[in-house]
Amino acid sequence: MPKSDQWTMKDVAQLAGVSIATVSRVLNHPEQVNRKTIERVKAALDSVSYSPNGWAQATARTGPPLVGLVLPDILNPFFAAVYVGMNEVLRAQGITLWMADSQNRVDYEREALETLQRYRAQGIVLIPTHSSANLATVYKMDAAVCVVDRKLQDNAWDLVVIDNLLGGRQATQLLIDAGHTRIAIITGPEASTSANDRYRGYLSAMEQNGLTVPEEYVKVGDFKQFSGFALGQALLQLPERPTAIFSCNNLMTMGLLEAIRASSGLDLGLGVAVVGFDEIPIATLVKPPLTVVASPVKELGVQAVRLILERIENPEKGRETVLLPPQLMIRGSERLTKSSQSVTTSSSQ
Repeated sequence: MPKSDQWTMKDVAQLAGVSIATVSRVLNHPEQVNRKTIERVKAALDSVSYSPNGWAQATARTGPPLVGLVLPDILNPFFAAVYVGMNEVLRAQGITLWMADSQNRVDYEREALETLQRYRAQGIVLIPTHSSANLATVYKMDAAVCVVDRKLQDNAWDLVVIDNLLGGRQATQLLIDAGHTRIAIITGPEASTSANDRYRGYLSAMEQNGLTVPEEYVKVGDFKQFSGFALGQALLQLPERPTAIFSCNNLMTMGLLEAIRASSGLDLGLGVAVVGFDEIPIATLVKPPLTVVASPVKELGVQAVRLILERIENPEKGRETVLLPPQLMIRGSERLTKSSQSVTTSSSQ
C-alpha cells in the first residue's frame, strides 16, 4: 500500500472503479459528472486523504517557496496595503505571492486554504473572516502559517496584529479631552477580534473617565461603507444625539461622513465630531481634516513575510507574536467649532 502522501490519481480511480479521466473531471469539472459518480470518487479521495498538488507537480518543489495570502476584502485599502507590503519583500527574493479574496465569507476562505494546501504552498498568511469558523482547516495546513490583523480563537500560530485595544482607548480619550461626554461608537462584526479590541478600548476610556455609554450609542456594523452610512444616520437621528462618533474602520468612516453630509443642519465639526480608525484617501481633503488612528499597514505585511520565511527555515522555532503600535494622526475633526455649540444644545432639548 502506498504511503498517505504517495497516493496517485490512478490509485483513486481503481478504488472508485472509474477511469483516471473521470477522477480528473470530478476534481476539475464536477458539473460534467453525475452525482452518484461524484460521491463514489469523493469517498475514495477521502479514504486515502488524496490531495492533488497542482503547481507543485510542475515545480516538483525544487523552485522557491510559494506563499499564499488569504484576505477578507481586496477592495479595502487596508488589506490591499498588507498585500503590497508582502509583495515588495517577496518579489525582491524571487518568491511568488498568490492572493485570494474571501469576500468576508467563511466558505470562500476555506476553499482558498484548501487550494493552497493542494498546491503545496509552503507559507500561508491568513487574515481571518472569523475567529473560529475555519480552525479545523487551518490546523490541517502543512504550510507555515502566520495570522495577521485578526486573531484566531486558538493562539497556535505566528501572529502580527495592531494594538487595537490601545488604538480604541487613544481615539476615545482624545474625544474626551476635546470636551465630549456623549460619545458613540460604530464598531465591527462580533466575530472580528480587531473590532472587539477597539470596542474594549473605547469602553475602557469611557469607564476610566466616569462616562456612561447608552445602549443606543453602540452600533455594530460589518466593516462596509454602507453600514457606516446607515448606522451614522441612526445615531444622528437620536433625540439626544452624540456630539462625537468613533468609527472603527476606514470604510465605515467613509459611510459615516456621507451620513453627516446628508444630515440637515450638521457637518463635520458642526454639531458632530469624528475620529476614525485607519486612514482614508480623503482624510486631509475634508474640512476639518479627519483625525484617525493610523495603523502601520504595510509593516503588517512585511512582518508576516519575515515570520513565514523564518518558519519555513525552522519549523520547530517558538511561536512569535508581533504587536505593532498605532499612531494618532490629530488633524482637527475631534473638536466642535464654536458655531456648533448652538446646534449641539438644541439637539438635547
